[in-house]
Amino acid sequence: MSSTIALISSAVFDTLLYPLNLVSNGTKSVSNIYETIYSMQLVILRQNIAYISICLYLLWYIKAYLSKTDIIAKEGSLMHKMLDKFTSVHTGYRPTIWCFPAALNTIFFAFIQRCIKQDYVREILKADDGGLVAIDWVNLNAPKKVILIVFPGLTGCSKDNYVTHLVDKAVKEGCTAVVMNYRGIEVELTTPRTYCATDTSDLHMVVNHVHDKFKEHKIFAVGVSLGGIKLGGYLAKQYEDSLISFALIVSAPMNTIYSCEELEKTHNFFMFNRHLSRSLSRYFSKYQHLFEADQRYDCAAIARCSSLREFDIKFVCKQFGYASWLDYYKDACLDAKIQNIKVPTIFLNAGDDMFSPARAFPVEKIKQNPYTAMVWTKYGGHISFCEGIMPTGCNYVCRLLKEYLHYVLNESNEIEKLIELEKNNLKISSSLSDLSEDKEEKELKFTLE
Repeated sequence: MSSTIALISSAVFDTLLYPLNLVSNGTKSVSNIYETIYSMQLVILRQNIAYISICLYLLWYIKAYLSKTDIIAKEGSLMHKMLDKFTSVHTGYRPTIWCFPAALNTIFFAFIQRCIKQDYVREILKADDGGLVAIDWVNLNAPKKVILIVFPGLTGCSKDNYVTHLVDKAVKEGCTAVVMNYRGIEVELTTPRTYCATDTSDLHMVVNHVHDKFKEHKIFAVGVSLGGIKLGGYLAKQYEDSLISFALIVSAPMNTIYSCEELEKTHNFFMFNRHLSRSLSRYFSKYQHLFEADQRYDCAAIARCSSLREFDIKFVCKQFGYASWLDYYKDACLDAKIQNIKVPTIFLNAGDDMFSPARAFPVEKIKQNPYTAMVWTKYGGHISFCEGIMPTGCNYVCRLLKEYLHYVLNESNEIEKLIELEKNNLKISSSLSDLSEDKEEKELKFTLE
């Protein structure tokens, strides 16, 4: 648009000055006047374009700042009543003015948010197959009877900036916190088995260990990105037998097939997809010696992978027994598991998240389940949700976690009553459904007779 304005302006000035050039008959002084006026016109035009661009950006930001943060939950349910009391939901997400577009939000967050030093106490757990998992504890002698477990993103660990901020919120609320590091991260990989979005065996081991260590405590779990997929899958598998009492799932891809499509678009591919695939390839190269004897793997090709899907095809699918990448991605989809989650769970997702596109959000399924709710912001990028002029500290995720954790700690009696009420409602609904089916069968039998 700006180039079109420039061309039109130049044409107008040329038309106006053309007769003057004819009259001057090449006079040098008039020619100098022409050049001066023309250069002034270009300077003014450039300034106007700059001012217009700034105004348009500010209008875009005002729209983003005033955009509503939506609550997706069953009306009158436990989750709806809970979220209705959160100030962070009513005030909404307020993005940073200079980096609120999704890509900028996500990239700058990784570099700008400061890392809070935590005095971790490390514990190494050994799985049944001999694999090692490192978990890092903080505030082990905390007075509150709630433990926060954090499951990081794809290549994340306990030292990542966003993880340390989540842990900090638990510590400040007087709780113990523990972070799970995946196999081969913060501890050597000792067996030819890594981790993936659908394998929850190590997560199950960690949750059981935490429960056995603190039997009287309630477990509050936070899953971020890949950690959110794993946590959601675990909750759906455990159904009502889960040892986790409350969950917050942040920026988890709801449908990994849609996520793959979004990340393979040109701009997202070069900014995010290729970077993450190279990180995974470096992770594989570090432990390549454990897989060289296995003929299923082309180690040289895996080390050169340039996309997440390519890495999944050449390594993850073969390791975890999937016939194709499509089978793996279908199994990882959270949108197909929402109805099986029976633990109070909040999903936090941004509408502009390139890892979890808004078209994949299972709005109706979330509304049908009284134990699930989604806080849907229009902006926020992936994990980042930057706020403030210099987003070096607490972001929107931390604000939401703080209120959620505070509510769990201070309104436990009310929560238990609401959960019991939801269970009774579900039993009544199930009984009515069974009676209706019996009645239909009897009517059909009577009609046939």
